[in-house]
Amino acid sequence: MDETEKVADKRLISQLTLVGEHQGMVKRFDGFDKSRHTVPKYASDRAQQFLARLAEPELVEWSESLFAAYREAMDYRRKDISSLVEGGVARIESKDFILERRYSLNQDSPDSYLVETELMNASGLELLECESFNQATGPLFERMCCLFRRDVSVESMIDGIEDCKGSEVTVDYPSTCEYCETRIEGLEPVFRFDSASLEIRFRRYGLPRQIIQAYRAMAGKLASVEVMKDVLSLS
Repeated sequence: MDETEKVADKRLISQLTLVGEHQGMVKRFDGFDKSRHTVPKYASDRAQQFLARLAEPELVEWSESLFAAYREAMDYRRKDISSLVEGGVARIESKDFILERRYSLNQDSPDSYLVETELMNASGLELLECESFNQATGPLFERMCCLFRRDVSVESMIDGIEDCKGSEVTVDYPSTCEYCETRIEGLEPVFRFDSASLEIRFRRYGLPRQIIQAYRAMAGKLASVEVMKDVLSLS
């Protein structure tokens, strides 16, 4: 095992994505014609295809706007970035990141739909905190999701947080201790841990750098918790 592999093994976070969601009503699409169309009663494959056709103009407009913004802000050449809209999904893929927006019918209420925007495969924190990248992206995200390379003891996390001095940090958890939610005085988001992942949940949409800043603030507040040192290491 070389030195790079050893460092990777010490880094607990194996995958980091930023996610934003919002919902809408199928009948509100510009392409929905009340004289010819009916809202879906079931979230079938055919209904999903219908949604994809309705959503395509919005997805094309969204992806073309961001494609142009990234080309200008990041000085990308043709080979550096591409955009594709297909089947209710817009995918912008660059040499530094992948950004997707996906439309899907709500399973329990198929007359409405969910739009999920996800930033994946970011080249590093430098990109997520880059001013040009943030200006081009805009406030699209309300969650940061981190997957761990190995399971972590939630009980140990809870014990460490409860042992923290002062009242700035609070932690809530069920009797099973399958997860815990941490709040830090002065910070808006809720930090939710389970044995395999961490989610930072905001009440509003934010820029990538704002989410990373919240993560750094949390790491600073919990720096004295021994079990958190590996959990909170981004680099």
